[in-house]
Amino acid sequence: MANIQLQLETLRLYDPLLSIVKGTVNQPASLTIGKQTVTVPPHTRVILNINALHCHPRYWGDDGLEWKPSRWIETKSGDGPVHDREHIITASHGAYIPWSEGNRSCPGKKFSQVEHVAVMVAMFRDHFVAPARRNRESEVAARSRALATLKDTGMLLLLQMLHPERTPLIWRKRA
Repeated sequence: MANIQLQLETLRLYDPLLSIVKGTVNQPASLTIGKQTVTVPPHTRVILNINALHCHPRYWGDDGLEWKPSRWIETKSGDGPVHDREHIITASHGAYIPWSEGNRSCPGKKFSQVEHVAVMVAMFRDHFVAPARRNRESEVAARSRALATLKDTGMLLLLQMLHPERTPLIWRKRA
């Protein structure tokens, strides 16, 4: 279950697309937002900012900008092992849309989820990755530098780290 929550949280904060574009063609369309209905004129493009939606405090709380995979797990009270009582939380309708939503949602969603788990298991079954430490740099400082590199993102063709070379990584065999 940990792989799924990592993927959900990563896509929540680092969705490669940043926006979903919808529009009207020759006819106006009605759009209901809460209790209000808005008429969208013909030939209008609507661009939904996914990044703003995926960190909005209404849905994600005051820590919506923090990477916190635990927000996706709920543990029910009761007897038995914890892993038998855990389940993935489903976000509020419309609050989490990395694969879009509705009739035109991504047909590859389930495939991408399964592929993600398979790749992560293959990569990390026998190894782990850590930031390469600079001269006399502590592990905490190296991790902090890696996090700063991760947060330094921008839109080129898709969302990506702007300077990944600032934090080389090393692979180590698990003991």
